[in-house]
Amino acid sequence: MENKNWMNHRAWFFAFVILIILILTATVYIFVSISDDSNHPNNNSEKIDKDFTISFSNSELESLMNASIKKYNIQSKITKKSLSFDTSTKILGKDIDITLKTKPVKLNNETIKFEIKAIDIGKLNISNPFVLSQIKKHSDLPPYIQVNPKDESVYLSLDQLDIDNVESIQIQTLDISAKKWYFDIKLK
Repeated sequence: MENKNWMNHRAWFFAFVILIILILTATVYIFVSISDDSNHPNNNSEKIDKDFTISFSNSELESLMNASIKKYNIQSKITKKSLSFDTSTKILGKDIDITLKTKPVKLNNETIKFEIKAIDIGKLNISNPFVLSQIKKHSDLPPYIQVNPKDESVYLSLDQLDIDNVESIQIQTLDISAKKWYFDIKLK
């Protein structure tokens, strides 16, 4: 009788050992599969895709723009209907506030056209083309900003921006009223 119980326990013992071996084999297989980088997409022989899309809300873009144009003594403000640039200048010894209200429009993938809605120079009533021609003549704007007095617009060429480690910036969506600003970024 003891012989039968021993055989019965021996069968359970072998079943338990086989189960432990199967579990260990499966664990080793899973570990090797996870740590094996031969089929990994970021293998050195393949090019890593570095493109991504960045989105901004109006307030985030406003903060970024203010940081970028701070050295020109200009502040930007974005509302649902317009993007305005505020600065001041001295005329005849007095500080005069200047506000340029624009509506940004995607011209193509690399250019934003800022259609001039109004230019306020203190309490003066001066035509937009005249003011824009004076800005074009007398300001030291970076090369990626072009002023066109004829069509009362200012153009921002994103392809001329020089940003470290960025090869190109392209406009995906530009909708000021919906607060949607999406740009595709390609890194160097």
